[in-house]
This record gives sequence, structure tokens and C-alpha cells, in this order.
Amino acid sequence: MGNPAEQLKRKLLEMVDRDELVGIACDLVNIPSPTGGEKACADYIISRYEKAGIKVLPQVFEDTRSNAIGIIKGGGDGAVLMLNGHMDTSYTGDEQFLPDRPGYKPKAVIDGDWIYGLGIYNMKGSLACFIHAAEILRRANAELAGDLLIACVAGEIEKSQVDRYQGPLYRGGACGTWYAITHGAVADFCVVGEPSGMTLMRAHGGYVWTRITLVGDPMHTVFGTPENNTINNMMKVMQAIQEWGKDYEKRCAYLGMPAHVTLSAIEGGWPYRCSRVPVYCTLYVDTRLMPDQNPLVVQREIEAVLEALKEKDRDLAALEMDSRIFMNQWGSECASDEYVYRAVAKAHQEVHGRQIEVTAMSFASDACELVRHGIPALNYGATGRTRTLSDVHHHGEGQSDWNPKQGEHAAISDLVETTKVYLTLIVDTLGCTREELGLPIPKEH
Repeated sequence: MGNPAEQLKRKLLEMVDRDELVGIACDLVNIPSPTGGEKACADYIISRYEKAGIKVLPQVFEDTRSNAIGIIKGGGDGAVLMLNGHMDTSYTGDEQFLPDRPGYKPKAVIDGDWIYGLGIYNMKGSLACFIHAAEILRRANAELAGDLLIACVAGEIEKSQVDRYQGPLYRGGACGTWYAITHGAVADFCVVGEPSGMTLMRAHGGYVWTRITLVGDPMHTVFGTPENNTINNMMKVMQAIQEWGKDYEKRCAYLGMPAHVTLSAIEGGWPYRCSRVPVYCTLYVDTRLMPDQNPLVVQREIEAVLEALKEKDRDLAALEMDSRIFMNQWGSECASDEYVYRAVAKAHQEVHGRQIEVTAMSFASDACELVRHGIPALNYGATGRTRTLSDVHHHGEGQSDWNPKQGEHAAISDLVETTKVYLTLIVDTLGCTREELGLPIPKEH
């Protein structure tokens, strides 16, 4: 008769439907969901949950945004596996100077094996895989010991309110996952579907965002000099931060991830009043934080750089200076002896017939929030893989499927294969009891 679990996996994998999966992915892209405006996308996903008979955990946490949490209950003696991914997109599509290409617009375009559209890469492609896998489970009436929890969340994108940039559009940085896991969406372990290119991303970075402001005296330009100009003096600060950053990047590298330091934005003066010496200038710095680091380390090191600079530069010392962190997110790491690490590696090998590649990337993901709340998590997603493409006129041979000239795009074949890996992982994990998985068994008090 064969192994029941293997029979179930074969049945589920045969039910993966390319056209249906593409339809879900395109629907998701076609619903604009910038940070702060994810509710319409969440409503679409919830409607699919309800149609499929998937239990919904309501989570509206702002007027224009909510999480879409779906739960397929098991027999009660198994684990809870979360598949986590974000609905908010990296851009609105209307930003100044953003390329006017299909990959930057909330409208899906299919070209051969590729889907173009804002969010398909980061990370509506993986959301489509989650949803399709969950619907297949319900359609097949699969009986499992554990619970599957699909967490499609708002507010993951690396964004923060600062200065005049206020409101929901700027409230990101894992706020949706934080709300989810502190309001009922709890699990034993989690796979986050960030664009890992079907590699096991065991670790990723966090970040520290620092705001440095120089303030001088308001005066007409006829009285100004380079010495009392805040923009001129900020150039000295920028040089010093860059020099520190070169050392920091090498010194703090971890698992092959360089700890990049980037001068990300600068604002100064009043552009409508160019006859005034800039009374202020503000520099915004992104410092990548490794999983074994504390944000205070970055703060103290930058403060030391600024103090040393002021001591040797009289013009800079004459200006008012303020330096502070305005956003930070921790790095994340999943140990190789964690169950979810071994299970993802096994599922990938079973579907692809080859050992999984293990990677680490310095961008942040919601795995940081999960790990900090005691839920082992790693990243495994459909997009991000380097490919040799037949359509080289679009991408060039050997290019990654993230191409800034083209914007966001994902290979349909990768979405199909990733759905199969998720289904394999679900059966392997949720088909076992907690005792079989070596997990603690809740006791009554």
C-alpha cells in the first residue's frame, strides 16, 4: 500500500496548477498595496480563505491596513507551522525618478515564463505559493496532526517615520508581523518566503538608521562662508562616516555578509530661499547590523566618530550637532540543528533532487521579529535565483531575476517548484505528532 505520507505528497503535488498559481500571483500584483495601504490586498486573500474553508483570524490594526491570517487546523497533537510573507510593496509605483517600466507598476504583465509587476519579487510570488498550497490542502481534505498558519502581513518593508515623513506609508519595519504574533498568530516554527532564490537563507542582517543634523545661524548668503555653511561642514561628516564604514564593513562581516554602511539621504537648507546660507543640514545613514550585534554598538561607534571630528575641526565644533537612531531592526539567524532548518533542506532535496544551497543576506526580513519572540525562522522563497535565461534579450545571460532596469519579475516555473517544496514541507512537518518532532508537549496546570 505504501507510505500514507508519501501517497499524500504525491497527490498534493499532482494538484499544483500552473495557471491557477499564475492567476493568484497576478491578482495580488494587480491590487496596489503600498506600506500603509494593504487592506484591499488582505481582503482579497481573506476572501480566498473563506471560499476554501480556511479559518480566518481577524487582524485589522489600522484603518487602511490589516493582516490576512489563515489557519488550517489539524488533529490537535501536532506542531504549528507558519508560512509568513508581506503584502506591502517596496514602492508605490509613483515615486519620482522611479523607472517607468512594468516591473515597477502594480499591473501584472506575463512574458513567457516571467511575470512582471510591482511586488511579484518582494514578495507576492511567495504569497501566491502559500495561498495555492493552502487551497490544495483543503481541496484534498488532507488530514494532518498539526496546524498550518498562513500569515500574509502588512508593514514589513524597511521604512520608518522620520521628520516630515509621517503616516501609515512610512510605518513598516516588521510592524505587521509584530502585531500578528502578539495577537494570536503563534507557531512552533516559521518559514518566511522572502526572495531567497530557493536557497535556505539561514541568516540575514538587520539595520540601524542614524540621523545626524548640523544647525547653524540663519544669514544672507552675502555674509556666508564655506566655514559657517552646514552643507559644507556635513561633507566633512560624510567623509568621516565613510572612512569609518570601510573599517566597520570588514570588521563586522558575518557568514559572508558585509556590514555595509550607506549614506542614504541628505537634506539641507531652504530650496525656495537660496539667498540664505543653509541653517541646517541632515544626513541619514543606513548601517547593516549582523545577527550577533546590538544596535547600541553602532550608535556608540558613530558618536565616537563625530566627537573625534569635532575635536579636530573648529568650524564643525561651532555648529550645533545632533545624532540619534531613528529606526533599528535586529538581524536573524537559524541554527542548523533547528527542526525547521533540517525540514526545509529535506523538502527542497526531495522536490529538486539535489542538496539545497545555504545562504546569508544582509537585507532584513520578518524572521528577525519571529526569532526575537522565540519562533525559529528562516527564509525560503521563490524569487532571487541567478539563472541562465533563454530570453537573454530581456535580461542578459546569467543575470539575476532581480534586475533594477526591469523592476520586479519572477519566473513562473520557480513559483510552481516552490509551491511543491512548501507542500512537501507541510506534510513532512504537520503529519507528525509533537512527540515525533521532539517538541515539548503542553501540559495542563
